[in-house]
Amino acid sequence: MQLRDRPALPRHLLADLGVGNDAVRADDPLVAAGAVLDLVERMAALTGSVQRRSAWLAYAHSLLAELGDACPDDVEVRLLACVARTALCAHQTSAGLAAAEQALVRAVETRDRATEILIRAARLPYLAHKSPVDANRDVRLMDTAWQMLQAAANCTTPRAVWVHAEMLLARVAYHGATGHLAQLRSELAEIGRLPLQRDEGLTFVAYASHASLAQLWLRSHRPDRAAVSLQDAANICEAESAWSETANLRAAQAAVWMLAQDFHAAVSAAQVAVQAARRTTVQNAHLDPWLGMPFDMSQARFAADGVTAMAEAVLAAQDLGDAVAFQVGALAMTAFYLADDRALEALDALSEAREVAKSLHDAGVGPALHGVAEALLAHLGVFKG
Repeated sequence: MQLRDRPALPRHLLADLGVGNDAVRADDPLVAAGAVLDLVERMAALTGSVQRRSAWLAYAHSLLAELGDACPDDVEVRLLACVARTALCAHQTSAGLAAAEQALVRAVETRDRATEILIRAARLPYLAHKSPVDANRDVRLMDTAWQMLQAAANCTTPRAVWVHAEMLLARVAYHGATGHLAQLRSELAEIGRLPLQRDEGLTFVAYASHASLAQLWLRSHRPDRAAVSLQDAANICEAESAWSETANLRAAQAAVWMLAQDFHAAVSAAQVAVQAARRTTVQNAHLDPWLGMPFDMSQARFAADGVTAMAEAVLAAQDLGDAVAFQVGALAMTAFYLADDRALEALDALSEAREVAKSLHDAGVGPALHGVAEALLAHLGVFKG
C-alpha cells in the first residue's frame, strides 16, 4: 500500500496534549487515528471545545485519507459520530442531526454497538423536546444496543464505562423533557456510581449533572437548591470558556434571584448573562437540553436582547403548558428589563404574566409572580440599578 504524505501535527495541538496521549503521534496512521478519536470522544461537549474538537478531527481526517481504502469501517464510523457531536456543540443542530443520522446508519450496518449508543445518546437530548416519537424510539434502541454490547464485550473498559455514562446522561435529558423527575433523579444517582476517569469527559458529566439537578430542583419548587446547582454548573462552564451555556445558566440564576426578591442580585446575574453571551462565537440559537428551559441567550448582546429572548421563552413555555419554564422565563425577563433600566415595563410584564399564569396547571405560579411584583413595587423607591 502506498501511503500518502501526512501533514505535520499543528503545534497548538501538540501543546494541547495531556499525559497518556502520545499515541496521536504514532507512525502507524491507524493507531494515531484511533488515539485522536479517543481524545475527541472524551472532550467536554461544550461550546468552548468546538475549535479544539474541529482541529483534532481535521487531523484525524488527514490520517484516514492516508489510509485510503484500507481505513477500517469502525474508525470511519467513529469519525462520523465525532463530527456529528461537534456540530451539535457548535449549535449547528440541523447539520448535527443530519450527520448523526448518517453516522448511525453506518454504525448499525457495521454492528458497532458502542458507537451506535454514543450517536443515539448525542442526539437524544435534541430530539426529546421537538420529536418525542423519535426520542422514544431512540431510547428503546439505545437500551437494546447496550444490552447487546454487554452480552458481547467487556463493559468495564474505560471506553465502555464512558459509553454507559453518555447513555445515562441522554436518558437524564429525556426524563427532564418528559417530566419524569423520579427517573431523572435515579439516572443521575446511577451516573454517580460509575468509575469514571478524572478527565475532560468527567468535566462534561459534572456540567450536565449540575444543570439537570438545577432543572430537577426548579421543577420541584426548590429554588434554594436550584441556585446551588446553577452556580456549580456555571463555574464549570466559565472554566471551560463555554460562554453560551454560561449565559443560559446566569439567566436562570436571575430568575431565581427575582423569586427570592433580591433584585440587585437578579440584575447582576442578568448583566453577567449578557457579558457571557457576548463572548460566545456560536452563530445560532440552541436550546440547552440539560437545563430544560425553552430559551437560549447565546445571541444576546445587550440587556434588551435578553428581554426579547425571555419573551420568546415565555410564549414557548405557554404553548407547551410548562408552568415552571413559564415562571423562570417571566422572572428572567423582568430581571433583564431591570438591567435595561426599564423598571415600569418590568412591572407591566409581571402583571401580564400573572394573568396568563391563571391558565396554567400550577396554582403556585400566579401567587409567586404576584409576590415578586409587590416586592418590586415596594423596592423601586430605592432601586438604582
